Amino acid sequence: MAIKQVVAMNALQETAAEVIKASVCAVDGGWLALVNTEAGKRLAVAVDKETAMTGMLRETEVKEASGVKVILAALNANNAAVVRRFVKWAAPSACGTRGTSVGFSDWLGCADAFVVDLFAKRQMKPVLVDYTPEDSAALQRNFLEAVDTATWGVLEAGYKEGYGANAAGLKSEEEIVKALLYGYSMIGFDCSEKINLAIEKLSDEEVEKRFYQFNETFCAAVNASYLNVEFKVGNNKVKFEEKELHRIVLEYGEAIMHIQFIYNSYLKNTPWDIDFELTLSKPGKLLTPQEHYLIANELERNGIKLAAICLDPLNEKEALADNLQLHCDIASAFEYRLSFRNAEIGLADPAAALKYTKGKVHFKLNNILWMSAVKLIAATDAELYAKLAAAAGVEPVAADAICGTDACKAFALSYSKVLNPKEGNLAGEIKAFLQANKAAYAEAVRTNVGNYLKNL
Repeated sequence: MAIKQVVAMNALQETAAEVIKASVCAVDGGWLALVNTEAGKRLAVAVDKETAMTGMLRETEVKEASGVKVILAALNANNAAVVRRFVKWAAPSACGTRGTSVGFSDWLGCADAFVVDLFAKRQMKPVLVDYTPEDSAALQRNFLEAVDTATWGVLEAGYKEGYGANAAGLKSEEEIVKALLYGYSMIGFDCSEKINLAIEKLSDEEVEKRFYQFNETFCAAVNASYLNVEFKVGNNKVKFEEKELHRIVLEYGEAIMHIQFIYNSYLKNTPWDIDFELTLSKPGKLLTPQEHYLIANELERNGIKLAAICLDPLNEKEALADNLQLHCDIASAFEYRLSFRNAEIGLADPAAALKYTKGKVHFKLNNILWMSAVKLIAATDAELYAKLAAAAGVEPVAADAICGTDACKAFALSYSKVLNPKEGNLAGEIKAFLQANKAAYAEAVRTNVGNYLKNL
């Protein structure tokens, strides 16, 4: 019989300077919590005998208190994986294709516990990790570290309502396999390299010549499927002109086939639910409604189950300004969500996107945690702010004047330079600052994220 909670709490309090009460939860054979000790934060498990879970923990110290065995364990990758296995709500889970979710990129690994507090009474799901291979290379922080940080943050906050973790911008099969092994709940596949932008430069005559080099049966099937038809999406319609259709096939055909290969090879039969997010944004290329519709239609016809298509308003500003509702209607017609990268600095009207998708949308606030740190530094540490601005290549402005300026966007997109060990190399100093100003940073994060959520 498992020990009683009151006995476990007494034992934990005897062996630690502080028990983080929100983290206390029952596990098989005992109780688990995060605790602060003289040696730093630790995972603590109170049991009366060894269990399957405690046998898997590594870097441990065993103490006796109140007749109970207390195992203190380091917050390492092995132990984070153990927690995700035995405390189900501490592991990422899929968002699916319904409802609203909000994603974050915690470049510094300092804010997850503050963020989840804001979702306790909201009909929105947090996605605490949105991390790309480029981020990993620039920050010298791997994908496993990012999901481990989210695990410890969720446990510290005692947040049991579910969160997601997105391995975004993946381009290779190796990256996808690693993300699946690390327990990510969302796979964001970037097929933009397979989009043939050279087709944009061809004349109509050259496009027609290339298109009709395909198999005659294929060409006839494409024309029969898309020409002389109006496709109803919501209250709108999508129609294809012949030369436009052929150009889309040439430009996106390889990407569509590659998406099918990746999905069928790695994501079709996973033993747990996975969100498959597709990135189509590419600098220099605006996605048209016709392109969006054809890609979605071909993927559906081939059994590809999308959770979301991701657009970046920083790249797609004109397309979204002109056709936001139509893109939302296309997503709704094929029963997946739209996700918007850099939403807080690039998406002019998130409330409209929420309305047009009927709440089936994912907003990626990739910069809000970082910018909360930048503005706090600007307000309280002139020396560190000067270093940060110099590393970012941005002229420093007053903290209360950063928002809504070109400096804001420049600071937001400079994180990889500022934190990169080979460039700005300020990650250590900034983390130390945030640790020393933990309460102020927590308040800044809650205020900035809270204000964004209120405006949705």
